[in-house]
Amino acid sequence: MTHVLRPCPCGSGDKYEQCCGRFHQGAVPENALQLMRSRYTAYVYDLPDYLIKTTHPASPHYIENKSFWKKDLSEFTTSVTFHRLEILDFRENGTMATVVFVTYFNQNNQEIAYTEQSFFEKTKGNWYYLRGKMTKGRVVPKNTKKTLQFLPIAYYGEPVLRVKAPLLTEITDETLFLVEQMIETMEAFSGIGLAAPQIHQSQRIFITKAPIEGRDGKLSPGNIEVFINPILSSPSSSACDIEEGCLSIPTIRAMVRRPKEITIEYTTLEGDVVKRRLVEWEARTAMHENDHINGVLFFDRLSPKEKKALEPRLENLKNRLQLD
Repeated sequence: MTHVLRPCPCGSGDKYEQCCGRFHQGAVPENALQLMRSRYTAYVYDLPDYLIKTTHPASPHYIENKSFWKKDLSEFTTSVTFHRLEILDFRENGTMATVVFVTYFNQNNQEIAYTEQSFFEKTKGNWYYLRGKMTKGRVVPKNTKKTLQFLPIAYYGEPVLRVKAPLLTEITDETLFLVEQMIETMEAFSGIGLAAPQIHQSQRIFITKAPIEGRDGKLSPGNIEVFINPILSSPSSSACDIEEGCLSIPTIRAMVRRPKEITIEYTTLEGDVVKRRLVEWEARTAMHENDHINGVLFFDRLSPKEKKALEPRLENLKNRLQLD
């Protein structure tokens, strides 16, 4: 490589060979910040194999066709001239971490800056890139001193996803804190619902952020709701098929038929018992999450033929999540 003696593009001030070059040659980053810097430099030097190697198999950016993925990455990196990297925030808590940074680059003769909040997970001693949230321009993050609370997701193949969770007998301070962690986790992963078993807690709790559909058919973010010990009843006779995905079953989606309406009775965080009718997206999101606390996954709702067609992809997903 002709760039080994040059200053590292990540902006550390060290030579590439003593900085990100070490990781590109096989050294293991000690933390998510080192990984993030080395991935930025891999974009600069068009090293798609490193980017693929350090992407978590549960990432929404993961592509099973590695040849296509590699070509797609190279087409992007060679179309861009990277100028510099600016780190705005880095927080780590156990096996989870987040880095907020700004990349400055030129593409199609336009000077561009993007702020990204990247999320990382440490598995089997190695850090991996999970996903990111991007905003155009330089955006300084808020609450940078707040302790990181988002939790690791339980992925397909983990036993907790197939267990019927027991009733919650008491709402304690631990319950309130768990719900806070669930909300931060759902937001970090851009989800519209999350059940306690999905963060390795076998409890009958789920949260939703069901989208609101406008008159023009466009969806906008809904409000966060918390459901404890929910009971579903009286499904409508009318049903519809909508494509569903799941944070615990990343990169796999399928059309799932569910009733358009359902009645739900549940306990709030304040201890009140509420009974109401849910419709459309609220109903579907609640039914999906309620399945989780009963050990049911969305593909269990498919026809035998549809489920069988998914089996090779599910097996592939389970194998790659082992991170061997």
